Amino acid sequence: MPARAVCPYCKGTSIEDNGAGDICCTNCAAVLEDSQIVAEVTFGETTSGAAMVHGSFIGEHQSYARGGGGFRKNGSWESREQTFANGKRRIMNLAHALKLPEFIGEAANRWFQLAVTQNFVQGRRSQYVVAACLYVACRQQETTHMLIDFADLLQVSVFAIGATYLKLVKVLQIKKIPLIDPSIYIQRFAVKLEFGPETRKVMNDAVRLVQRMGKDWLHQGRRPAGVAGACILVAARMNNFRRSKAEIVHVAKVAEDTIQRRLDEFKLTAAGALTVQDFRGTNIESEADPPSFTKHRKRELAEQREHEAKLQAADVDAGTGDDSDEAEKEVAQDLDATLKDQSFQKLSELIRTGSIISASKRVFDEDPEHLSDVDDDEIQSFMLSEKEVEIKSKLWMDLNQDYLKEQELKQIKLEADQKAGIVRAPRKRKRNKPRDSTTENLPETPAESAKAMLQKKAFSKKINYAALDHLFNKAKK
Repeated sequence: MPARAVCPYCKGTSIEDNGAGDICCTNCAAVLEDSQIVAEVTFGETTSGAAMVHGSFIGEHQSYARGGGGFRKNGSWESREQTFANGKRRIMNLAHALKLPEFIGEAANRWFQLAVTQNFVQGRRSQYVVAACLYVACRQQETTHMLIDFADLLQVSVFAIGATYLKLVKVLQIKKIPLIDPSIYIQRFAVKLEFGPETRKVMNDAVRLVQRMGKDWLHQGRRPAGVAGACILVAARMNNFRRSKAEIVHVAKVAEDTIQRRLDEFKLTAAGALTVQDFRGTNIESEADPPSFTKHRKRELAEQREHEAKLQAADVDAGTGDDSDEAEKEVAQDLDATLKDQSFQKLSELIRTGSIISASKRVFDEDPEHLSDVDDDEIQSFMLSEKEVEIKSKLWMDLNQDYLKEQELKQIKLEADQKAGIVRAPRKRKRNKPRDSTTENLPETPAESAKAMLQKKAFSKKINYAALDHLFNKAKK
C-alpha cells in the first residue's frame, strides 16, 4: 500500500483536495500544493454514457487553464486564442501555396501576433493582414516573391494588400526592411522565359545591365520588377532571343509602358549607345544624371526661353510705342501734301459738281502712269532683303510650328487612308448668300421687315401675333 501523505506542519494525515487544484491539510489549513498540472490523460463517463476527458488543457498562448471539457473543439477558447490559431493556420496555408520555407511562416506568425496585440486586425479582413505579415517576412529574407503574387493567390486587389502592408509597417514600427535589388528577380524571370542552355549567359548580361542602371540612377523611385523586366528584355536581344514586351509583361507583371520608359531612360545614358561587344568589354566609370533631374532641367530651360521671348516682345512693343508719335506726324504730313495736290483739288471740285465718273477719267487720262510723286527710296523701303526674308520666314515658322505639325500629321493620315482604301467624303458646308440690293422680294419698309421676321420665327407662345398684324396694317395706312 502506498504511504499516506503527512502534513509537514502538524504531522496530520487528514489531507484533501479542495476541488480547485489545491491540496490542503484539514487540521492546520496549510496549503501543501497549488495549481496542480497533471500530464496524464484520464477519461470518465457522463450521465448519458458518453466518454469525456478529465482535467484541463493549457495551450501555448493561454494564461490560465480552461474549464468545462478542455479537449473539445475550440468551444471554450478565448477570442484572442482563436484569432492566433486561425491566423497561424492561414499563414501556413499561404506559405505552403507560395512554396515558402517553414521559418518564414513562423516569422510571419510572430508579426501577426504583434498585430493582434496592437489591435491591428480589428476592422480589417484577416486575409489582408495575413498576406501583409507574410510579405514583411519575405522582404526581410529578400525572397523573389512580389506583392502581386499574394494578390493572385488570394484573388483580391493588390492595392488593398499594399495599403494594409504600409499601415502594418507604420503601426508595428518595422524599420529593418531592406530595399529590393532588381537583380534578385533576374533568375526568376529568366527561368520562366525558357532560354534553354543560354539561360546563364542571359542572366549574366541582365545582371550587368541592372548594375549599370544602378550607377545611372535608374533604380531610385522605380519598381524593381520593371527594371528587371527591361534588363531581361535587353539581355535577350543581346543573345539573339526574340522575346516580345508582352511576354516580359506576363512574367514581370508590370505594364508595357513601364518597360518602355525604362528602355527610353537607358537609351539616353552612355551605356545605351554602346554595341553589344563594347558593353561586354567596357567598364564605364562615368555616371549619368538622374532622369528626374534631366526632366526638370529641360523644363527649366524651356521656361527660361519662354521668359526671354516675352522680354524681347515687351522690348519690341516698347520700341514701337516710342515711334508711334513720329509715324502719326508722317501720316499728317502726307495727308496735308495730298490735300494740296492739284489733281486732288481738281477731283474734289468735279465731285462737288456731280460728275464723278467723268472727273476720274479726266484725271487719269491726262497721265495714266502718274508715279512722279513716288520716290525710289520709298519703294525700296517696302522691299525686304534676302536676310530679312530669311529672318521673317524663320520667325513665322517658329510661331506656327504647332499648326504646321498638325497639318503635316493630317496630310500623312490622309495619304495612309487613301492607300488603305478609306475615302472620306468632304463635308459640305451650307453657305448663306448675303442679302444685298440684287436680292428679290426685299421688304420695302421696316414694318414689313419686322413682320417677315415674326412670320419666319415665333419668339413666344404668349405673344398675340394677330394684334401685331393689326399694328402692321395700321402702319401701312
